Amino acid sequence: MKLKGTNILTILFCLMTAFSCRPDFEYDKITDIYVFSTESDPNDLVTTVGGNFSFTDASRGEYVREWTIDGPSYFTNNDDTVLTEHIAHVRFENTGVVPVKIKLDFGNEELNYDSTFYVTVYDSAITTDFEVIDVEGDYIISNGKYIMESGAFVTFKSTSKGSPDTFKWHTSLDQNFTDSVARMEFVKPGTYDIGLTASRKEPVKGTASTLYKNSLIEVVPSTIPFRVDQMTQSEEGNIFVKFNRDLDLDEINDNTVNNFSIKDADGNAIAINHLAPSGEVNNTLILFVDPTFSKLYVTYTHNNQSGDVQSVDGVKLEEFTDKEVEGYQHNFFTNGSFENGTYAPFNDGKWVGSGGMSVIKDGSTAVDGDHYLQVDFEPYQHNNGNGSKLTIEMKEGYFPITSEYNYTFEFYAKAIGNIKVLKVTLKDEDSGSSMNKTFQDQLVDGEWVKITYFSNEPISKEFINANVQFDFIAEPNETPQLLVDHLVFSQN
Repeated sequence: MKLKGTNILTILFCLMTAFSCRPDFEYDKITDIYVFSTESDPNDLVTTVGGNFSFTDASRGEYVREWTIDGPSYFTNNDDTVLTEHIAHVRFENTGVVPVKIKLDFGNEELNYDSTFYVTVYDSAITTDFEVIDVEGDYIISNGKYIMESGAFVTFKSTSKGSPDTFKWHTSLDQNFTDSVARMEFVKPGTYDIGLTASRKEPVKGTASTLYKNSLIEVVPSTIPFRVDQMTQSEEGNIFVKFNRDLDLDEINDNTVNNFSIKDADGNAIAINHLAPSGEVNNTLILFVDPTFSKLYVTYTHNNQSGDVQSVDGVKLEEFTDKEVEGYQHNFFTNGSFENGTYAPFNDGKWVGSGGMSVIKDGSTAVDGDHYLQVDFEPYQHNNGNGSKLTIEMKEGYFPITSEYNYTFEFYAKAIGNIKVLKVTLKDEDSGSSMNKTFQDQLVDGEWVKITYFSNEPISKEFINANVQFDFIAEPNETPQLLVDHLVFSQN
């Protein structure tokens, strides 16, 4: 690092040129100041305790030189804090910004020169320490330990010495903290060790050190009750039980399902196929049940064994009885699977041609339950080319359809033989407005097929008193059968 410079060297060059041929020129009378260090950039004058730098005075002329430095740092040339040699070798023994001074006395106040090198000295190793600077939640301090309710946030701050710039906090929490300040949430009851590793990368490496403060945090269960916030039913019929905070997922096992029971609006028990955490959020359990299209009620009781539901902070779930499930799918077809042995709410039907309609009890054939509707066609040919035709429609149980809701309309059909037309019509008994759709192309001879008119979607028309009508038409002069089961018209 050249501290005094170019102009004087230029003058020196000119003088040397002018007097190079004159033997009486007194070279020692020229005053040239040239002081530098082993680092060309002053920003690089950085070291650690025990580190060394060298500085050189290459000035010319008659002068007295004096280097000085504050202890405990010293010149290794003479193990002192004052030096008069051309080259000064310095060992730094204290941290901070350490000045290395030089004074050149040419016996002339105008030529005398003072200069200072500033060397930044860091500890060679980091001394790690940290403190708690904030607690968000109820807590007390006892014997240096912070005792708090579950759900509290604690903010820690590094107070490490040695100017560290790299941090790694150590906890049993499933989180990663790499700043000098770390805000952590403590939920699960227990004691927590907190550790910090601090090191320095720039401007000069500082050896890392780690400090642990064992059992610094103790978390006790919250005084806030653990209860159900909401229970809703999905399109598939499954029940989502949402709690007011996260579950202790480690406590959910095969026994947990035995703590729950479900019944429908008529008091009939509904089987729970299995139970599982949501997988997307930690505050929800899913009860997997078959769709019933009825209002459902859930009861929870503790069995005082493994599998009892508790919050992540160790609070047992409050028991409840016959809690209503929201958002259930209401099936407007109250006898959609013909389980009462009749084809209500549909009428006896109107034939063009001939045939018969009846409810058959055969659990091995039915899609849902033990019953299904069977339509038998007799040979017939109308002058329009159709075979026998049956029209059935609701005679009661009309229902409104509005834009406020989504609707699902589906049923299962099985053709045995050739069905020419399967048409479904929605019509309003008050206004006469209607819409229809045909599905015969979806039928497969000898197989049950799920027919979907609407699938959890809005209906473009509104109906005050919606009536559902079916038209079944056989191929001319043929005797097919059409089976129908599991009619669902649900409002979601």
